[in-house]
Amino acid sequence: MAVVAVYNSKGGVGKSTFAINLSWEAVRQGYRTLLWELDEQGDSSWILSPPSNHCKTNANQFVLGSRNILQQIHPSKFSGLSLLDGDPNMRATENFLVLFARQQQLSKLFAELEQNFDVIILDCAPGFSEANRKVMLFTHLVVVPVIPSPLAVRGLDKIRKFMTLHRGHHPPILPVFSMVDRRRKMHNLSLEENQDWPVIDMASEVEQMTHRKLPIGAFAPTSRSGLSFSRLWRGIERKLLEMLVLRTKAEEEERRANQR
Repeated sequence: MAVVAVYNSKGGVGKSTFAINLSWEAVRQGYRTLLWELDEQGDSSWILSPPSNHCKTNANQFVLGSRNILQQIHPSKFSGLSLLDGDPNMRATENFLVLFARQQQLSKLFAELEQNFDVIILDCAPGFSEANRKVMLFTHLVVVPVIPSPLAVRGLDKIRKFMTLHRGHHPPILPVFSMVDRRRKMHNLSLEENQDWPVIDMASEVEQMTHRKLPIGAFAPTSRSGLSFSRLWRGIERKLLEMLVLRTKAEEEERRANQR
């Protein structure tokens, strides 16, 4: 099972947009996917939850054990994509993650999730919290949306230092330019300086997501943004396959058949 965190220490950089669209792309490729929202804003859950089945997570109940977490996972609007909503009380979520890590129950939780999912996308809260640090211990790849600017790129170094603290190393980091406006000189300068970074442009499809309450691929798959997220997922998928934390659909079907 592959765990991908969408994280930046700053808010307003498009983390939920990335989490939603990467989850959609993973499901489209046949992976059983869980989008776990660790942000109290709850935007991902609000967009993807069926109207009749949108109930906020109660993270206070998590301290009772991993079974209580699994029971709060529910289906999204799309087959193959499940949700674990964010708790409006972020402090409760942070306390749960730190407590579970201290009790070494996070390993057990992720092992249980592996029985039901191929991919977990973590929509992380902003900030340099201890909870974010703990969850990075179980993350295979960190996608960092970055708005093009000298300060934003500088902030990437702070993220690297944050994730190596008390660990000595960090999972692979994939910075991605987000909300790019090619009419702005500073944005174009940042793109020229980091030409190997993937790019997601600012586009009307991104704004339409909240109105339609759908991932871009569900209503505009051939748009520039839709194709950009598709390419981004394919690159992530290749990396996860190389790391041997993700199996192709054929490999997973063979594994399940052998277990029967």
